[in-house]
Amino acid sequence: MNEQEKAIWTRVEAAIYATKVNRAAVELNWPECHKPRCSKRHPSPDEAFRIFAEKVAETVYTELLCKAITEPDEAAA
Repeated sequence: MNEQEKAIWTRVEAAIYATKVNRAAVELNWPECHKPRCSKRHPSPDEAFRIFAEKVAETVYTELLCKAITEPDEAAA
């Protein structure tokens, strides 16, 4: 891995770990129970993982576009 690739990977990794996901949106998609003939909700965790993946992709894109994670604009804060 050359220096440019390392620099990009450092930014991508920082963006991945800085990703924030709405807990309420994800919790609505976790199954409550796995017992047979259960009367509780059984949504698909695939939707929860899709939410995670979408947020990670969005954060990585933002970082690669304008270094929002590794060099945040502190003047706006």
